[in-house]
Amino acid sequence: MHQLIFTMDLHQSSELIYGNLQLIYPDDRAIDYVATSGCADWQRPGDEWVRGKGPIPAGEYQIPTEPYYLETRGVEGDFFHITPDPVVSDKGIRAELGLHFDANYPGSAGCVVLKNWDGWRRLCDRLASIADLGVKSLPLTVKY
Repeated sequence: MHQLIFTMDLHQSSELIYGNLQLIYPDDRAIDYVATSGCADWQRPGDEWVRGKGPIPAGEYQIPTEPYYLETRGVEGDFFHITPDPVVSDKGIRAELGLHFDANYPGSAGCVVLKNWDGWRRLCDRLASIADLGVKSLPLTVKY
């Protein structure tokens, strides 16, 4: 089964913290991408529930293999909508999370974003190839 795993070390930092998004193929081959979620100064444990600033909450999600285009500032391109949407807990609600290229200002409002344009294009191409196999979505695990 194809799957995605996003990991990042949450801690206090005035600098943007980067983690890893790993695409794993059914034969256990893995490809790593530099990724982040959240804004600088908002990537500490507990910040996952700060809307518009904190990283995506840890948990299990689904991500489609086919994106749609968003002109929204900060995305301005292909957007893979992460579900469930919204994510609800006793600590808060997070909504409209996705996977996209880190356009404009570094960091995100909770989405998982890739830093490197070439890596982003390769990931999009790989997800398109997986979609061509008839796979509609992949499980995404977020771990801190």
